[in-house]
Amino acid sequence: MYQFTECGLDNIYLRNGYDQVETAEGKAVGIHALDELHRVIAEGIVSKSGFLTGKELRFLRIEMDLSQKALGDLMGKSDQMVAKWEKGESAIPVLADKAARDLYMESIGKGPVAGLLKELSQLNRQFHELKFELEETKDGWQMKACA
Repeated sequence: MYQFTECGLDNIYLRNGYDQVETAEGKAVGIHALDELHRVIAEGIVSKSGFLTGKELRFLRIEMDLSQKALGDLMGKSDQMVAKWEKGESAIPVLADKAARDLYMESIGKGPVAGLLKELSQLNRQFHELKFELEETKDGWQMKACA
């Protein structure tokens, strides 16, 4: 098995899905389907019981392509506070733990709001595709047809 510490987590072991080769600089490892592997790791983190560790929070944040400042802004916290959580210098509050998990699931389209956002997007598209026919009358502008 290969301990996949390159992801920033110490507890990820790969049974297969990687190649090890000898190079002039030493051993090199190639991971197959890296994006999919990261998604599976992130979903495992989100669904695990117990609180997130700082390293797990950092992994999720990076998977969402958010800076510490951006994540902090979303949670009403400073980037320094997010850094302290990630380094394990401060406990991650329960609400921040829940928010990070929910944000990740929303970012991959699997959260409870994702369906609502998709519906709203379709309604918005339908609204913009509507043809409004208006006519100026002696009483002002009037809607004459909507299709």
